[in-house]
Formats: sequence, C-alpha cells, structure tokens
Amino acid sequence: METTKERAARCDRATHARRSSSLPAYGSRTASITRRRRRAKRKALRAATLAAAVLLLGGISVAIFTTPAGSKQETDNILPPTTTVGTYIPDTSAPAAETVEPTEPAVRYPLTDAERDVVERVVMAEAGGESFEGQMLVAQCILNAAEKRGVDPSEAVVLYSYTKSRPDPTQRVKDAVAAVFDRGETVVDEPILYFYNPALVTSDFHESQIFVIEEGGHRFFAERSTR
Repeated sequence: METTKERAARCDRATHARRSSSLPAYGSRTASITRRRRRAKRKALRAATLAAAVLLLGGISVAIFTTPAGSKQETDNILPPTTTVGTYIPDTSAPAAETVEPTEPAVRYPLTDAERDVVERVVMAEAGGESFEGQMLVAQCILNAAEKRGVDPSEAVVLYSYTKSRPDPTQRVKDAVAAVFDRGETVVDEPILYFYNPALVTSDFHESQIFVIEEGGHRFFAERSTR
C-alpha cells in the first residue's frame, strides 16, 4: 500500500503543476470563456484591418481620378500655343461659285424676215406716233390673233382688218415688236385682240367686247365669249 509520505509527495507535485501554469485546465468553463474572447479579438482585429484597407484603397482612387482645383490651370499654363509662326493652315474657305452664263429666253413666236417686216410696218402705221407701250399693245393684238386663229401674223392683220398702209418702221417700233414676239413681254396680261381710236371712228362692236386698257388714244379689248 502507498504510504502516507508517498501520497503527500504526489499531491504536492500535482498542486505545483497547476500553480506553475497561468492558464486554466483545458475543458474547464474558464478555458472556454478565454477561447471565445480570443476568437472575438481576432475577428475584431481582422475587421479593423479590412476597414483600414478599404479606406486606403478609396483614398488612392480619389487621388487618381480627382483633379485638384488648381491642376487644370497649371496644366493649361504648360500647354504649347495652338499656333506658331510659320505653321501651315489649310485654306478651308468655300470654293468660288461657278459663273453661270445667262441663257437667252425662248422666243415667244419665231418670225421669218418677211413676217417681221409686215408686223413692224403695221405697228408703225397703227401706232408709230404713240408711246412704246402703245406700240407693244398693237403688237400684242397681232400676236394674240395669230395664236388664236392658228395663222401667221401676216394673215392675222388681214383677217382682223388692220390698215393697209405700210410705212417704214422706226427703231423704236422694231424694238417694241422684238419685245413682244421675241422676248414674250406684255403690257397687260389679258389676251387683247381688238383696238380702235374713238377720236377717229365709232365702233359698237369694239365697245361690246371686254375693255382692258386705253393708251395713246387707242382703246384695247379682249374678246367677250359668246357662250
């Protein structure tokens, strides 16, 4: 059997072992609490480390992508000038518009030389002493009569009973005929066909037509429709 001295020595060794360690024995309640506290401290440390890393990365991003207020001005100051002496600048002005040659207007009624001579002489006989517009009005009547009846002007002056006098035309009469037959110019838009001088004759027929204008003592009429 174990002696009392041996038991006392064993108990003394066990008690010394427990006293030599500052940590509680594994499996005890105190040891469990200690482990939980250590895990909590490690988690808190990791969380703090992660938060510090995030803040550090955010500060770096702001430093990279954010330009300080004075940076643009400083950058502008060091940029080279946009133009320098001797720099070639291409000519970007619009090209000059092409010159368009004016085209002659289409002839209203192409007269032969013989027809022109007849019209000019008739206009001279009817309105040689009147204004240029009065001469054009007579030429208009001859032109409208020729187009309406489908005949040439030399026939129209016969059908519409123009004077048989054929004096030599002046240059102004020639110009009036050219203005009407060649360039299609008119004094009035109405298709005048008839005219007479009320100071020389009376005419119920003319007055039964549509009066348009009076020029140089002549009254001009458009035809009244019989429909």
